Amino acid sequence: MKRIEAGSYYSYLPEGCKLCRRGSKLVLFITGLCNNSCFYCPISKERAGKDVIFANEREVHSIDDFISELELMSAEGVAITGGEPLLKLERVIEFVRLSKKLDLHVHIYTSISVKENVLKRLKVDEIRFHPPELQNPDLYEEPIRIAKKLGMDAGFEIPAIRFEPKIVEIANRNDAFLNLNQLEASETNWSKLEERGFEIEDYYVECPEIVKMFEKANKFHYCTARFKDSAQFRRRLIRMAMNHPDFYLVTRDGTLLCCRIEGDLEKAKEILKNSKIDFAVFEDCIETSLEVAEDEKLKEALISAGCEVFLVERYPTVKRTLIEVQRV
Repeated sequence: MKRIEAGSYYSYLPEGCKLCRRGSKLVLFITGLCNNSCFYCPISKERAGKDVIFANEREVHSIDDFISELELMSAEGVAITGGEPLLKLERVIEFVRLSKKLDLHVHIYTSISVKENVLKRLKVDEIRFHPPELQNPDLYEEPIRIAKKLGMDAGFEIPAIRFEPKIVEIANRNDAFLNLNQLEASETNWSKLEERGFEIEDYYVECPEIVKMFEKANKFHYCTARFKDSAQFRRRLIRMAMNHPDFYLVTRDGTLLCCRIEGDLEKAKEILKNSKIDFAVFEDCIETSLEVAEDEKLKEALISAGCEVFLVERYPTVKRTLIEVQRV
């Protein structure tokens, strides 16, 4: 086993996981509709049961939204998830075709034991099967065989809720991978986890005895909840942050530091242009260099023009979520 960050380790790492580790995988949430109701599902109320599309945090209303998110993070791959993505098969195929045209690696998660004709249409690089609540894993042995015959990497991706030996047997018999995820607690699954006796620490469930038993898989990967935050998410933020204009300062965590101007934005733009200062305009504010807040003359000119000036730290995502705000 090779140990990596935040308690994760593996004997085999699928290409999609390598991209995830680099923070270069865009997560394409294709629909919130699902034909299962797994007790551990962590999907948010914003998405669960709704036919919505998200590329990372960006809601997708058109192909342009998808492309914009790819560009923002300099994506090298796409992970198609849900809900149950294959309930919207034609939609999935459209995004797969576009992603492959852009030379991106594509992997998909599904709980459906896909038939050969569907696998031939999907043409993804990698497919990950999830038996709902780890029941009836035998249903996925033939789809795994067919997927591998078609040139896809294939295997299981499951949460560590209990040990199911059949999953290990099927994986080993078919040279398939087994990705085991630490069980995550969220607003939508917390009470159901507690009802079943899981002990929640912070936002995750620790089940070391279950993880140890699944290590019998020849191609094994254990991914912790902390890894997703401390490595995957942080590295994706850094990729996004580095694609912003030079006047932003990028922190080690991938957040942005800048000066935020609210109020009369037209007058603020005029003042900044006259001072030959770069800035970005949004519906609710202007963002520019921290130096603007440190320049007393500029700051006074902006305040006199009916503006408010702040020092902010925010995420580099499309929602521009504020972490810290300080008025100056």
